Amino acid sequence: MRLQFAALVLAALPALMSPALAETPMTGAEFEANTTGETITYDYGNGLFGTEEYLDGRRVRWAFDGDLCIYGVWYEQGDQICFEYEDDPTPACWNYFLDGGQIRGRYMGDGGGWEILESSRDGGPLPCAGPDVGV
Repeated sequence: MRLQFAALVLAALPALMSPALAETPMTGAEFEANTTGETITYDYGNGLFGTEEYLDGRRVRWAFDGDLCIYGVWYEQGDQICFEYEDDPTPACWNYFLDGGQIRGRYMGDGGGWEILESSRDGGPLPCAGPDVGV
């Protein structure tokens, strides 16, 4: 009887665990390996969030949908990946996870907890609507 009870408890454990407790955020090295040289578009809820081009040296170029491109850098801080952009040096920190080969990010700043999910990726440069466009 005890063995049957123990087997039932062990079988039910994954269902009892919260997904947040079971998740382990990517390290900086894992994030770098999964993003450098890529241009990734992220969605949230029912819409496009924006696109980020991950350059060498942990540099990035970001644009919200239809907005100007801005440059920034990212760095690892604890279990978070933080970004600082040229137009706002206040860090924006995220936890990133791999879900079925796609990157999912959870914003950790004020009002955090909302998530973005990779919707597409390519190795091409980020098309910019602003100053980076030639004449």
